[in-house]
Amino acid sequence: MNKYQYLASPITFRGMTVKNRVFLPPMKTNYIYENHKMSDEIIEYYGKMARGGIGLVTTEAAEVDGDHLYDSTILGIFDDSQIEGFKKLADSLHQYGTKLSVQLIQGGPFANSQINGGRMPLSSSPIAHVWNPLETPIEMTHEDIKHYINKYAAAAKRAQIAGCDAIEIHCAHGHALLGSFLSPLVNHRTDEYGGDINGRARFLIEVVETIRETVGQDFPISVRLSADEREEGGNDVYDTCYIARLLEKASVDYIHFSNGTLYDVGTLLPPTGTPKALNTIYTDIIKKAVKIPIGCVGRIKEPWVADMLIEQGRLDIAYIGRALICDPEFVKKSFENNFDDIRPCVGCLTCLATSAAGIFMHCTMNPAVANQKLADIKEAPIKKNVVVIGGGPAGIEAATTAAKRGHKVTLLEKFNILGGQFIIASYPPVKQELSLGLKYLIHELKKTDVDVRLNTEATIETIKALNPDEIILATGGQVKMPAWIAESVHPNVISAWDIFKGKKHPGLNVAIIGGGSVGCEVADFMSDHHNYRAIGGRKITIIEMQDNIDSTDYTANRDFLMTRISHKPITVVTSAKVSSITESSISYIKDANEETLNGIDTIVVAMGTDPNNALAEELEVLNIPIHIIGDAKQPRKIMTAIEEGRETAINL
Repeated sequence: MNKYQYLASPITFRGMTVKNRVFLPPMKTNYIYENHKMSDEIIEYYGKMARGGIGLVTTEAAEVDGDHLYDSTILGIFDDSQIEGFKKLADSLHQYGTKLSVQLIQGGPFANSQINGGRMPLSSSPIAHVWNPLETPIEMTHEDIKHYINKYAAAAKRAQIAGCDAIEIHCAHGHALLGSFLSPLVNHRTDEYGGDINGRARFLIEVVETIRETVGQDFPISVRLSADEREEGGNDVYDTCYIARLLEKASVDYIHFSNGTLYDVGTLLPPTGTPKALNTIYTDIIKKAVKIPIGCVGRIKEPWVADMLIEQGRLDIAYIGRALICDPEFVKKSFENNFDDIRPCVGCLTCLATSAAGIFMHCTMNPAVANQKLADIKEAPIKKNVVVIGGGPAGIEAATTAAKRGHKVTLLEKFNILGGQFIIASYPPVKQELSLGLKYLIHELKKTDVDVRLNTEATIETIKALNPDEIILATGGQVKMPAWIAESVHPNVISAWDIFKGKKHPGLNVAIIGGGSVGCEVADFMSDHHNYRAIGGRKITIIEMQDNIDSTDYTANRDFLMTRISHKPITVVTSAKVSSITESSISYIKDANEETLNGIDTIVVAMGTDPNNALAEELEVLNIPIHIIGDAKQPRKIMTAIEEGRETAINL
């Protein structure tokens, strides 16, 4: 019996009945063809979710204007030639009973002139977009506004002709064209399309009304809004209540709520450690203001959370995004009560960071998102005896995939537990969700017949005894520890890994060498949780050679980490190079001056990782094919380790 009866119940808008309450929000994939047409990759990407039982798919944002493109990889619905692609997608989803809504967008001040033939972006006011800061957009005239109202209506009509079931109008985050008009952070007009809330909402309302006239009374229209912009001077939740009532009156059928603005990307793309369903504290207020159904997105990634929200009457629809990227069968597995089989989203935001960078969307836990060939795990034509050395994420994934293909697999792990660096990754504050990912990998491994041997160090002798046809070396990385630091006279030089593993305990005056992600996270981990200037509290200083810290993380995870560091008793020194270490001090050069920190009782080294692959050279004498993967090949992210493990096993 399905435990999630509220989530599984149907919902109807203007005669369109959606089979359950799980809706996919729009998330950019960059899987497009030339001329911004729908690709087979997009159709397959959404098709997996349809086969997995989702009720409604909202496409990634589709551009209504070919002259001012949102960006170079935006999906297009601005030309009749693009209708065919949407028809293929609609037909694909409909065979599984899944409905399709197309999100309509115009880039507004974000639409960079460099990809638009020199045509400058358009906006409510001549204020540069936070993500397009070097271009001042053109303030639109009334004639421009009417022109774009018609573009939205024409795009909606194309969606209807294509057989799509509904459209969604993007007007959230103070972003894109309609968002720039609705938000007082951007709209400084004093004419009919500015000033008070009625003026700022007028463009949006006229778009809705014109679309309704164009598509008729039997085609659902939804709008995406920020429940609260969460910026001083922005629309607050009570403004949004009023806007929602205007939309209800204008014939909008349901509203999809996100939150925040691009000024603080973590407000709309909440990272790991933020509360579950965090936007519902705002939508609870809005729901009381309107009678039409509402849904919201934001950290709804467990079926029981979504079901409870609907049961309690707090939402009518659960927009679930990243969890469905991670596991397209999320709905089916949930309704069949196979929760442990759901590949969990770990909140890392890799999906949204990669799509924002203009490359194919990636997922840490699901390598098939970026490379759909990796979803095709077929039985091997020739069964082999495979030995996998190392039980971290790369080794576990390689062993699991190889076993699924019918190979005989032995996994050797020298410690008494599987996980490798994946274990360490879940120790910093707010990153405990990563442990769900490791738990899932181990769960999948246990479903196979892999011979897992813990406390077993791989040697030439052990490998010879197993007589493998091929070897996969996934021995991970090792701490980068320069000899001059390790062999210094300071009595307590330890690695960040030692801290996370609980092998060593820091003192009360700590210097960290290295301000990358590990250095920042170990500082966060060791520090007092609040900067109360506690008597006897721990002092921490991060020393980093670059001009900034944690400079390789482009997600909101970094934003939140930087905020925590700034609120704790942690001092950050950048553009500095350690010059000497004594028994109780550490000195560094900054701006050609040497500074010394005295009374240092602990030095923590967080200078990165080196590949741990010396065994590969020793094993060459066996004349057996060796595949080096993960950090043993080159230290990178968990995403790459899992991807290489899968790909290597598929290619055996």
